Amino acid sequence: MMVLLVYISNQVQEALSRLLLAAGHSGLLTVWIWMIMLALIPVTYAMPAGESPFPDITFKEFSQFIGQHFSSKISLSTVLVILFSLTENPDLLNLHARQQYVQCAGENQIALSGWMKGLARAIKQSIDQNQRKPLKMKNVAKGMEEEEEITAFSFKLDALAKHLDLHPYNEQGQLEGKLLPVSHKLIQPVHVLCPNSMGCETANCNSRSLLQKTRTRDIPQVTLIKDSVIYDDVFVFTGECPTCKTKYLADHERAAEAVESRQYNKVYLNSARYLKIGQSVWVDRAFSCGVLNGIYNFHASTSAYAEYWNNSVWKHQSVNFKGITRRHVWQAFVQESIRTIASAYGTDLTLRDGLAIDEITKEAFEHLGQNGIILPARGHHCSECTHPYKRTSDLRTSNDPAATLGVDEDHDVPALQNTNTFAGQSSSGGSERMEVDSPVAKDVTMCVIDGIVFGPPHCAYDNCTTELANARGGVFCALHEQEHGATCYVKGCMNQKIARTKACQEHQAIWKRYLSNHTRKQLSGFRRMLRSSENQPWQPATESSAQPHDQPAPEVHYATYFMPRRFYCVETICAPCGAVIAWAKFANSESPTNIMQFLETVYPTEESRPDYICIDKACLVLSHSIASGSWERWSRTSRFIVDAYHYINHRVTDYLCRTWCNPAPLDGSAPNLVILDYDKHGQPYYKRAFNTQACEQLNAWLGGFESILRKMTVGNFNWFLHTMLFYHTQMVLEKQESSRSDDDNDSDNDSADDSD
Repeated sequence: MMVLLVYISNQVQEALSRLLLAAGHSGLLTVWIWMIMLALIPVTYAMPAGESPFPDITFKEFSQFIGQHFSSKISLSTVLVILFSLTENPDLLNLHARQQYVQCAGENQIALSGWMKGLARAIKQSIDQNQRKPLKMKNVAKGMEEEEEITAFSFKLDALAKHLDLHPYNEQGQLEGKLLPVSHKLIQPVHVLCPNSMGCETANCNSRSLLQKTRTRDIPQVTLIKDSVIYDDVFVFTGECPTCKTKYLADHERAAEAVESRQYNKVYLNSARYLKIGQSVWVDRAFSCGVLNGIYNFHASTSAYAEYWNNSVWKHQSVNFKGITRRHVWQAFVQESIRTIASAYGTDLTLRDGLAIDEITKEAFEHLGQNGIILPARGHHCSECTHPYKRTSDLRTSNDPAATLGVDEDHDVPALQNTNTFAGQSSSGGSERMEVDSPVAKDVTMCVIDGIVFGPPHCAYDNCTTELANARGGVFCALHEQEHGATCYVKGCMNQKIARTKACQEHQAIWKRYLSNHTRKQLSGFRRMLRSSENQPWQPATESSAQPHDQPAPEVHYATYFMPRRFYCVETICAPCGAVIAWAKFANSESPTNIMQFLETVYPTEESRPDYICIDKACLVLSHSIASGSWERWSRTSRFIVDAYHYINHRVTDYLCRTWCNPAPLDGSAPNLVILDYDKHGQPYYKRAFNTQACEQLNAWLGGFESILRKMTVGNFNWFLHTMLFYHTQMVLEKQESSRSDDDNDSDNDSADDSD
């Protein structure tokens, strides 16, 4: 058709051009003729490639067919199940129709194929399981066998498919073309975003009905992503209470702080079904949950997740929407995580309205972060974290208190190389040293502490850990930027810095050397060298600067403020099962002082403290606690032990560690650290009561986020890490609950088998 119109256009243009050439209007005539011919082209609905239109029959025809073949009391939902089961299975209808026509030698014409019978059986099973009333058909005798009923239903489905023109052959038996997937574009529902509250929830308003206050010309039309389907031009309605003037939207409420106040608060509704993640982009909670799970499970950055989603979903839909960005993904993460954590507290987060996204993360951590304490793990007890208290031990395979389970059963313990004992401690052995005193029977508990070296940047000024005023290129917080931002960044120099540099004229050589060593090209080379396991002959030998766990970290001094400082590490407290109890950032080092302050914050009372605290530098912490006087309080409830990995080597050089910090002594001095268990053959064996490597395992997983976390501001870092640890703890507890349910079901089944 298009080719014919173009040909006619050319002929008409050529003829008229010859007639009016003398008038000099050939160019204008060409444009005019093309406009006429384009207007003559019929406008049709653009069907997506590889799809066929939805069946185009009248409702009267369809209802007459249903009335002739099915009960008059058939429900609308049952009819729709039958209709969409046909439109969603064009490949099966092709297979069925092919058997109804003979085209090759040896074929038999089959009016009702096994393909259609299989579809009929699946539809009937779905209706019987999910609908309130069973499927009833006309012209089908009561008491019919199931197979006969399926056959009758199959004939009706075949007739309906042909009535809907879902048949690849015409009335003469000629193949018109293979059925293509049926497009549902024409029957897509109209989605609108509106409040999920029926009335005003302010107490004084008595559930007053909400008014739709947005003027017609001001109603936003946005993009909605629902069930991985993108909908354009979705209307967003805003409700308002005429009494208190509170505004209600699909994802939040907006109310004045006080009567006649110009300050407004925003309530982030946990019950919201849709979330706004962009200026004109909304998503359902399935999308936002997918973002949270994707980042958690795959250590994905926001950019990586946006690219994944665009390639997997957006790329295959014909819409005006241009795809999601990393900013959309970050917004979805923040909005979903706020509601996930707020739901655990049983409250809706309320913040000042109009905050930027970076301010929202700061305020969210301030209100919901609990200083790094993870709520789901509070008071947690499971079989991996607690064991019944034992006063005495039946294990005594060695008389050496330094011997440890799993290492020293078959050989002697290495002798102590450093004979200097800790001040105030006796060198005599004693079986009570590792024992937790308990006048009454109770469960014995343990927590495990360890740190992972990474952290966000903070102010470069000495002893200041405030967030940077400018996260992109800045080195000072707002206060120190105001005080020192205009002066030379070399310490002690008060000269004015030269524009576009960070040094004065006198120190330009230092600044240029810094730039030379910190260009992207130079740093990438350093990274490649650090990843290499060996140096080339022409490269200088690199010396390891790993900090031993049992020595205090050296204090680092910087001569300039050219780059911001970073928090030294993130310290976590875990239960032996892997549930995270709390976390904190340490600014300069993983010092015993910081660790004891962390423990005092998380366990403020004696009743809350665990019986055993496992740390890779427990001997240092114990020494510091004794010297500072805090051990008098902690000794009444807890013991410090070193994890098995670090204890093996450290017991040789440190008397305090050798005597007091054994994680699983073989001399019976700690009956609650070694327990008796049975293997699958029923043979008894001894094992460590607790998993002392829980934090090491957590940090191995947490390290996957390092490249993401290093680029974040302090506020975003705090909220992201807290969310991941909170969500991780929820996952650990859910798996434990699922495992207990499976064990209970197995026990019930075993009991039922025994009774039979």
